[in-house]
Amino acid sequence: MNLPGRKHNDQSLQALAGRFPALQAAKMAWFHEPAQTADQAPTPVLLAEFHGERVDDVRTLRTDVSAALAELGLPAEVELVRAGWLPLGGDGQVVVTEIAARHAAALEAKKRTLIEDGSFATLPESAKDSFRYFGTMSKIRTPCEITYPECITVGNWVSFGRYGKIVMLPEKAFGGACGKLARQHYPELAHTFDFTDWDKDRPADLYFGDGTTIGDRYFIICTQSIEFGKHVMTASDLFVSDCHHIFEKVELPPVLLPPTKGRPVSIGDHVWIGIRCSILEGVTIGRHAVVAAHSVIKDDVPPYALAAGTPAKIRRYFAPPSNT
Repeated sequence: MNLPGRKHNDQSLQALAGRFPALQAAKMAWFHEPAQTADQAPTPVLLAEFHGERVDDVRTLRTDVSAALAELGLPAEVELVRAGWLPLGGDGQVVVTEIAARHAAALEAKKRTLIEDGSFATLPESAKDSFRYFGTMSKIRTPCEITYPECITVGNWVSFGRYGKIVMLPEKAFGGACGKLARQHYPELAHTFDFTDWDKDRPADLYFGDGTTIGDRYFIICTQSIEFGKHVMTASDLFVSDCHHIFEKVELPPVLLPPTKGRPVSIGDHVWIGIRCSILEGVTIGRHAVVAAHSVIKDDVPPYALAAGTPAKIRRYFAPPSNT
C-alpha cells in the first residue's frame, strides 16, 4: 500500500483529529516501516502524538484509531507516542525525512532488557522509548531498576516515586535458564525436576492507567498480567506480584526454581493503597476501594470497600454516588 498523497494525507489526518480530541493533525505523520524480508512489502504506519486534555486509555484509543483508518480506506499500523516525540523543524512542522531514523532508534531501544538508573533525577527521554508506550507528562523518578520495559505500558500523567524495581518475567526472560543453572550447579538433582515448557504462556503485560501515582520503594513482579486503573494512588513500600515461587522440589534451592505462571492482578480506577501493602496474585480490587496501611491482599476487594489487615478483610463499605 502506498502512503496517501499530500492532499489525501492532510484530509485523513484532519478527519482523525476531528474524531479524536487527543490527536492533532499537525502532530501526526505517515511512515513506511521497512520490510523485514525481500518478499515483504513495507508496513504503513501512522505515528500520532497524544495531546489529550482528559484521561483516556491508550490501548482503546489505538484500537479506535486503527478502526477509523480502515473506514477511511487506509488500513495501517498505529503507534501512539508521547507529546514531543515527532521530529520538528524550525517552522514547527514534522520533518518527515527524519522520522525513519527516529523510528529506527525507538525500535532499537525496545530491545533493551534492563533499565538501571542510579541517578537522583528522572528517567531520561532516551530510556522512554524502551517501553511499549510511555505517556505524555509521565515520569519515573530514579534510582530505579526495570527489566524488559517493552512489556510495560505507562499511561499519560503517570508518576513513579524513587527506589523502584519492576521485574518483568516474559518467556524470553527465562530461555531455559532454570534448567541450565540446575544442571550446572546440581547435576545430580537436576533430573528430578522437569523444566520443560516452564517458560511458556507468560505474556508479562503490565499497564498503568492515566493519572496513576506510585509511591517510593515499590516492587512489582509480573509474569502474567498486572493492571492499574486510572488515578490509582499508592503510598510508599508497595509490593505487587501475580506469581509466586514453587516449593515442590525442596532438594533444589528456590533461586533455581521458576516462579509459577501466575494469575492476573487488576486494580480498579481511583483505588487508594496505603503504606507498606502487598497485593498478591489473582486479586481484583474494585473501583474506588481503599486498602489500609500494612495490609496483605489475598482475596478480591469489592468496589467502594475498605480492606485492612494481614490477611486483609473487608471492614466497611462506602456508599457510591447514586448516579454511579
